[in-house]
Amino acid sequence: MEYVRFFENLGFLVETTPDGSEAFSCLAEKKPDITIADLSTPGFSPIEFLEKINASALACHTLMITAEPVVEHAVTLMKLGAFDYLVKPFEMEQLDLCVRRALALQKKQERPDLFPQTRKVKIITRDKDIQKLLSLAERVAKSSASVLIQGESGTGKELFAKYIHEKSDRVNRPFIAVNCAALPENLLESELFGHEKGAFTGAISRKIGKFELAHKGTLFLDEITEMQFHLQAKLLRVLQEKEIDRVGGIAPVEVDVRVIATTNRDAKEAVENGDFREDLFYRLNTIPLVIPPLRDRRGDIELLSQYFIQKYCKIDSRHVKGLTKQTGAILNAHLFSGNVRELENIIHRAVLLADSDLIEPENLMLDTLESGALPPISSESADSESDAGSLRHMEEKMIYKALDQTEGNRTHAAKILGISVRTLRNKLNEYKENS
Repeated sequence: MEYVRFFENLGFLVETTPDGSEAFSCLAEKKPDITIADLSTPGFSPIEFLEKINASALACHTLMITAEPVVEHAVTLMKLGAFDYLVKPFEMEQLDLCVRRALALQKKQERPDLFPQTRKVKIITRDKDIQKLLSLAERVAKSSASVLIQGESGTGKELFAKYIHEKSDRVNRPFIAVNCAALPENLLESELFGHEKGAFTGAISRKIGKFELAHKGTLFLDEITEMQFHLQAKLLRVLQEKEIDRVGGIAPVEVDVRVIATTNRDAKEAVENGDFREDLFYRLNTIPLVIPPLRDRRGDIELLSQYFIQKYCKIDSRHVKGLTKQTGAILNAHLFSGNVRELENIIHRAVLLADSDLIEPENLMLDTLESGALPPISSESADSESDAGSLRHMEEKMIYKALDQTEGNRTHAAKILGISVRTLRNKLNEYKENS
């Protein structure tokens, strides 16, 4: 039996029973960690088998395998406690992935003291617009609809994505995050969809992509509008067909994944500019969420400041209690181009610098930061032929200074400069060609 050979080669101890009528007695005797039940086994009744497991004291996860899927049958089995339901034909690595997930959950249930409790997503706000967005997110969380979250950098888009995952039926399944702007084009394709051994130079073994790792869970695609055009087409097909093609693969692999995507750009504008596929935009934008910047919800500044004070006092063993009135007024008047992320960094630094139990204006160091900050640069001014001389030199110097400040992190450098990662990448290629 192929399952037996495969798992024995991986070092598992495998027991088999050829007759379904002996399945439960074998389970009771051997007490395995995982049971793989093939519905084509003669005399095997999966419903009766699961009911017996539920009535017993046995702790065992069961994976069901079938060659003739029936939706109603699958739903019944999952409700009775089946861990997963696989349809033939499938790759053995897919079955291996299911087994390892089940084993991980088994260990967590047996020794919960070894596993930290999952931290609940906490979105601090008193703003009515944010509260409406949270209400909408909770209402749609249990669906499988794709979600597109738009908003400036630092507004909390990933936090909203995790909130939706936590409120969904997929909460106990993986939440896998991918930054589409942080990986080169050739690596992003392999990272998302996986690849087969020998698919390209350096592919020395099969790689399972993020879509397969997120099976039954949520895939979070950050900065989706920075994805290359041909990968957008592949992503659209996955969303439509519910299957992925590994790089170099010969057969598609079925996946059940809820996709949540984010962008700090105007997605419609990206479509109009030809940077983003219109059909993919509408597929992702089934549930649209647009998070307002912090400057448009100033009532949250003091509330968030107090939350971050408590957070970093606990982390760094400090005893700061709050802000002086003058400090609060300065924060309320600040632009916060970096939004909540910027506020958090400011408060963290202030907590460390404070000499008393209240944060003073000088602890914020806002004047120092603003005087040393890099001026913004736009892709339009960067490409101007008329300013070719000193402007180009200044632009190049600013870009390399930002990269130096961020230790080569292009995503963070682009945020400092106020440009997209794609513009930054194009500029660096231009400097390389002209050197």
